[in-house]
Amino acid sequence: MRIFLIFLFFGNILLAQSLKIISIQQSQNSIILNFNQNIKKQDFKDFALKNNGGIRYVYDIQAELMGSAKVFKFEDNIEFKIAQNSKERVRFVINSSKEIKIPLEVSAKKAVLIFPNAKSLNSPSIASLFEEPKIAKTPPKTTTTSTAKVTTTANGVGKKKVIVIDPGHGGKDCGAMSVGKVCEKVIVLNISKYLNEELKKRGYQVYMTRSKDIFIGLRERTRFANNKNADLFISIHANAISENREKLEGVESYFLSTARSERAKKVAALENKDDTEVMNYFSKQSFLNILNTQRIIASNRLAIDIQYGMLQAVRGKYKVVDGGVREGPFWVLVGALMPSVLLEVGYLTHPKEGERLNQSAFQKMLALGIADGVDNYFAKNP
Repeated sequence: MRIFLIFLFFGNILLAQSLKIISIQQSQNSIILNFNQNIKKQDFKDFALKNNGGIRYVYDIQAELMGSAKVFKFEDNIEFKIAQNSKERVRFVINSSKEIKIPLEVSAKKAVLIFPNAKSLNSPSIASLFEEPKIAKTPPKTTTTSTAKVTTTANGVGKKKVIVIDPGHGGKDCGAMSVGKVCEKVIVLNISKYLNEELKKRGYQVYMTRSKDIFIGLRERTRFANNKNADLFISIHANAISENREKLEGVESYFLSTARSERAKKVAALENKDDTEVMNYFSKQSFLNILNTQRIIASNRLAIDIQYGMLQAVRGKYKVVDGGVREGPFWVLVGALMPSVLLEVGYLTHPKEGERLNQSAFQKMLALGIADGVDNYFAKNP
């Protein structure tokens, strides 16, 4: 009997599946670790080491790394390394020249690390830890004729994904002025209308905060989205700069957070100025309370997918700069109960880009790219 129990004990150990990291994905500003079984946040042991050259954030997990060690680099001198540290332990180290906050989110068989305000310096495509090409993953394909996007509710009834498009500014608020003397409110409304048509073709249920030239307060925009029980909120704007206008161009995608980089603060200042009441309404504390970690991460993922979609759509014909995915204090996104992004579709003050943004062909390309980004987001986050 004792021999049988010993055999059973060791047999169970042999049959138990050891934890493995089967692949790693890199997006513009995040790393995704895929495991062969469910994990918990408590499985990770972390600590930080400071030195004169910066700081190292170290994470250990009892697991096996399938494949060789990998290194990924991001902007702002941020480097991510992962390797088998011992026979039973995988270690990944994040080197940074300054202290940064790196949210670690764990869900089922996946762990996600977000690098705020840091764009990847590697290829944006998925990097598999497996060496065999047949296992390497490719991004999901999207088409302009995709079927209706439906999710199943608890009672089994199908429900279309609901998207609210928010054309920035409007009415008394012109927004920025383009080189062709056209208001930002006009250009972003045109792009929003094209996007509205494109998303409806793909089977989404779509609403617009405004479909004509009227002024709407910032608070009312997200309130509208919440009342519609929207799955996504997309606010469309165009950028501008007063000096050195030829130097800055390109598309940028923002999501809401407390981070306040100089660039984000400058962009946010332009978009926030039309409704000072909102900034009085939301105290600093209430602003912090509204933020939800899961929603921030979802918004970041949405911004990454839309940014990639826009670039893919327009770069076939135009040379467009990738301004990256960034986070900032945009009041129009405060209060949204769903993943939300603010898109800066280009610089109205740039000599070439400003003219291009007022062309319907370019506006339609941007709308197509945004819709592709939405498709890709839902393909990965149903």
